[in-house]
Amino acid sequence: MSLAIVGLTLGAGFVYGVSLLNFSTDAISKTFKKLDGEDKITPIDATEPLTILLMGVDTDQATRGVDWEGGRSDSMILVTVNPKTKETNMMSLTRDIMVEIASANGKSTGTVEKLNHSYSYGQAPMAIATIEKMMDIHIDRYIEINMDGLVELVNAVGGIEVNNTLGFPITISEQEPAYTAIVPTGKQLVNGDQALVYARMRYDDPEGDIGRQRRQREVITAIVKKLLQLDGFTQYKKILTAISNNMRTNIEINPATIPELLGYKDSIGKLNSYQVRGVDRMIDEVYYQLPTSQHLLEMQNILKKSIGLEEKKDLVTNVKVYEKQLGLLSPINVYNVYTKLLELEASPWAETLDPELGSATSTSTTVMPETQTRDSSTEPAIGKEIEGQ
Repeated sequence: MSLAIVGLTLGAGFVYGVSLLNFSTDAISKTFKKLDGEDKITPIDATEPLTILLMGVDTDQATRGVDWEGGRSDSMILVTVNPKTKETNMMSLTRDIMVEIASANGKSTGTVEKLNHSYSYGQAPMAIATIEKMMDIHIDRYIEINMDGLVELVNAVGGIEVNNTLGFPITISEQEPAYTAIVPTGKQLVNGDQALVYARMRYDDPEGDIGRQRRQREVITAIVKKLLQLDGFTQYKKILTAISNNMRTNIEINPATIPELLGYKDSIGKLNSYQVRGVDRMIDEVYYQLPTSQHLLEMQNILKKSIGLEEKKDLVTNVKVYEKQLGLLSPINVYNVYTKLLELEASPWAETLDPELGSATSTSTTVMPETQTRDSSTEPAIGKEIEGQ
């Protein structure tokens, strides 16, 4: 389920709220869970960049928040937080990308599946190992959120504002009768149930999972924006309660670690948003997304640059990329495939393409309280979304 979007608020909530409160952290201490085989965790150093994998996990309703076994991660977002550049980057990973699943120790299992199946096979350890291979980057911490967390959290902050630009009311009751909330068109102040539907719907979206992930990132920005405006003890207690029953993470949150977490406070205000996506293909009667080598390498280098690592010229990945999977190995075919990918469908980032350069120009979002102004900057980046427009 699309609940990794709640995870980013962990940092935001504590960075902007916990330091103002004087109460026990027992409510959230139970969220701490080391990965299997993770004997010792290196303490967080808030002067250095941090890479976090956010996963939204959907389990059976009867065991939700209690038993995480058998759940599936329908949403995966890589987040890099850099206190040196004072920026946070969110990169959505399309669930249907075709990858070779890695075992928890990082070795290949030889199994080729959709990306989100890595969680089903081995929960967080296998999902992390697979994505580290996919994006050629080390993941420092993970956060997984169960679906009830989104409803409770949005209600705790008093609702959030979203902008339904699809031209029709958003609902998922036909596919999932238990969810009856509706999000009308245009700008709306929505409650938790509506936010869940807004972040979950994909079947009626012309862009499917790509459109859904764009709405997830919109919800992230809206939640963080509300958190920056909160100043009441009661509201923060509600947020802690919402998080404590629906989250697992190997980020330690206690009086000793809170000062370090607060060191990231200036990095959370500016959010840059990206999307790893591919070409739709049916292979052996199974739907996959196949990214091109050039697109995937660019996304890898965006992550590396965001945490101060050297960019690479050659792709290292466990992804079954488009041109190799279909045998299109010549340089001219690789170029044509990449160009075709950029022209696929009418999506916001595709509409900003420079036809000569084959790149997209878009804006980043600075998340600030309502009384402050937005700061926008532009830079070329394939797959980067236009936020707040």
